[in-house]
Amino acid sequence: MPEIVQNFEVNQPSKNVWEFLQNVPEVVNCIPGFSLIAQEGDNKYRGKVSIRLGPIVGSFEGEATIVESDNKKRFAKIEGQGLDRQGGSRASATVTYQIHDSDNGAIVDIVANLKLTGALAQMGRTGIVQDVADQLTKEFTKNLNNKLISAADNLDNKDIELGGEKPEIIKDSDSKTSISQNKNMELSATKLSLKIFLRLLLRLLGLKKKT
Repeated sequence: MPEIVQNFEVNQPSKNVWEFLQNVPEVVNCIPGFSLIAQEGDNKYRGKVSIRLGPIVGSFEGEATIVESDNKKRFAKIEGQGLDRQGGSRASATVTYQIHDSDNGAIVDIVANLKLTGALAQMGRTGIVQDVADQLTKEFTKNLNNKLISAADNLDNKDIELGGEKPEIIKDSDSKTSISQNKNMELSATKLSLKIFLRLLLRLLGLKKKT
């Protein structure tokens, strides 16, 4: 049973990487040759995998189950099996991954134990499986980084849209000045009204206002 060990670094916080890896459809979209058919339970999925090992191409259909997931340790274990109906090959795998903090973001450690039967089993003994795993990991890392960066940018844009225009804040000194001006205007208006009222009253009485 070949054991494949991989690790890669992602320039995003480990928390974000862990949360993304819990979204199985998004993860599948990041892996070349993988496609999701259906989710058959909370932790069980059916899908297809097309892979080339040397001159042989295998097209597997099977299922994978998340048998362990630890949010605190950011560790998960997945078991899967599939059948290539055309070539008659079978494959089963147990995959574990764990996420660790790093200076630049997060490091993902992956260990996969594979069991191959049929024509692909002959290729599995030559080291070609390791080469294919290296290439898949490289492509997956690139796609994962792009997805996480895009998600972070969308979140920032939503924050800006929700924020809108900031309300104008009136400083305390400006507020006091405005209140003082309003009071002066009110006093001026009151004096003017009294002056007009007195003039009218004097006219009615036939008197002149003393200067």
